[in-house]
Amino acid sequence: MPTGNDLSHPLLRRGFSDWADDLVDGARLIKQLMPLAESLAVAVGEETAWYGPLFGKLLPQAGREPLLVVAICGGTNTGKSLLTNALVGSGMSRSVPEAARTLHPVACLPAGLAERIELAELFPGFVPTPWTSEDDALVEDTRNLLIWRERPAGQSGNGGDRQILLDTPDIDGTLQENWERAELIRDMSDVIVAVLTQQKYNDAVIRDFFRAAAATGKPLIVVVNMVDWPRQQAVIPAWLATFAKETGVAAKAVFVVPHDAAAAATGKVTFLEQTDRSGSPPAADPLALLADADIDALKMQALRGAAEMVLDPAVGLPSWLDAIEAAGQSWQQAQDLLAATVQVKIDLPAPPRECVWEEIWAWLKPRRSGFDLTVSRAYATLGRGVRWAAGRMGVLPTPQARQEDFASLERDALKRALGDFIERLDDACRENQEIERLFGKRLRSGDRSAWFTDLERRQRELPLVTDDYRQQVRRELDQFDSTHPDTVRWILAGLNVGAAMRPAVTVALWSAGAAAVPAAAATAGGLSTLVHHVGDVVVGAAASLAGEGAIGATVAGVKPLLDRLFAGWAVERGRILAETLQEVVLGDTLSEMEQRATAGQRPELAQLRQIIARCQHRLATAGEAEGETPE
Repeated sequence: MPTGNDLSHPLLRRGFSDWADDLVDGARLIKQLMPLAESLAVAVGEETAWYGPLFGKLLPQAGREPLLVVAICGGTNTGKSLLTNALVGSGMSRSVPEAARTLHPVACLPAGLAERIELAELFPGFVPTPWTSEDDALVEDTRNLLIWRERPAGQSGNGGDRQILLDTPDIDGTLQENWERAELIRDMSDVIVAVLTQQKYNDAVIRDFFRAAAATGKPLIVVVNMVDWPRQQAVIPAWLATFAKETGVAAKAVFVVPHDAAAAATGKVTFLEQTDRSGSPPAADPLALLADADIDALKMQALRGAAEMVLDPAVGLPSWLDAIEAAGQSWQQAQDLLAATVQVKIDLPAPPRECVWEEIWAWLKPRRSGFDLTVSRAYATLGRGVRWAAGRMGVLPTPQARQEDFASLERDALKRALGDFIERLDDACRENQEIERLFGKRLRSGDRSAWFTDLERRQRELPLVTDDYRQQVRRELDQFDSTHPDTVRWILAGLNVGAAMRPAVTVALWSAGAAAVPAAAATAGGLSTLVHHVGDVVVGAAASLAGEGAIGATVAGVKPLLDRLFAGWAVERGRILAETLQEVVLGDTLSEMEQRATAGQRPELAQLRQIIARCQHRLATAGEAEGETPE
């Protein structure tokens, strides 16, 4: 594959070849940050002043064989194609009187260049297409084509062996795609030939285009075309002064092209170089002027200008990073406000005791003797008979009835919490614009009755015991067994019936945005990374009518264990309910808030600032070894 990377060239040795790796790394980091910047309403891509100089100029050209890209740019009906054909000496693109007919740029390349380099890399944003006729640039195509043709061998005078000449679409026509193509050309060019006419030297769009070109420090040559010569000779300096004042362009040279319809019909054009000398200006060739100048110096000036724009603290990449960090701080404040104001308390009913005890018995079962299991089964059979009789008499509800009662009470608590949650979130939207941006539309347009229905459906589908909780129980019991082996043996020897101590639990949760999430919670298998905080677990005593409570009531060290297990179930239940409530109302918007609030902590920002610092140092010292300073 052709590369054309002549890294031995003196220009590259003077300061830009060592930028290549940093530019590639920087571009990768920028692309990683762009979705985040867009979510923060920070300008991205072509909306920024630095994007074109970086991706259209420095990235494709800084480490490549230095070629001088000369772009002929101007407004509608200014004669760009005619001037290009005249400078090349052959028909590149057809010159027609209708406005905005040139739809695609046409490039005249040095002989053999297409074999040495990858044209798509040199011309980012375009699809290079070989030239077939003068009509190629007029063909309608939704793609960004760049028609290219090489100079025939032997016609490389006037610096043609290192110059690329581009005819470009109008910069002020009615076709938006033409503007975009012209801007891509402006970014990648080293020298711009600004084609002006009496009608097109002070239009607003014209001024904006060339002002942006001048801001990057690249050299400009001005050609005033279609001049009524010599009648208008005296007014040309005033036109040029107005153009320079409005755009900031300090033209490297100025040429005047007299209007000559007969000569234009044959493709002949006369360029008169505008000088300070009195009398008729001499005829000259703009490309020869560029060849006589130091092409390396012109290329270096264009590269340095692009680098200065990218590194400019006010409008360059540093300001973009500042904007991301500032927006992240604003979202952090919004998240803090949400955590402080959108708090919901769910008063969970006391859990059915079997949801915890069944896990305890499952852990104990492999450790129990056959005799003990036989006795235990007898007790269990007797216990089931007693509970059945008590249930028939209405004295003791069955486990199924207890679970149904629990589920009903929990649904009622959840519905109350949901209403309170919506009300508090609505208040936060009115108080903070970022919260409004993220949640406001959903709150206003959401079907709240559907939210209540969805919440009830999700609650009905939730298992009472999750795999995460089962693992927690096993870890707690294993730990207890290792530290209290005698107690566990006593339990296994003396299992009996009695009154169980079980907690009544209240869970207060910060739904939607606590300031911090414990790392363990964020990384634990199966746990959601939604922002919430479950705490304030209050454990109280409530005696059951039958069960295993004698263990908890009489054995030292067991009651705190049981309290932890029941409280752990409540905390796990609260976590699940919090996530369920959040998912119903907010969907995945909480994760978006977390990403935005932590924008300033993204490692890409620090890495980019390190790259910027290195490039700023290189820019400041570039050429010092040879005593050069930027023009």
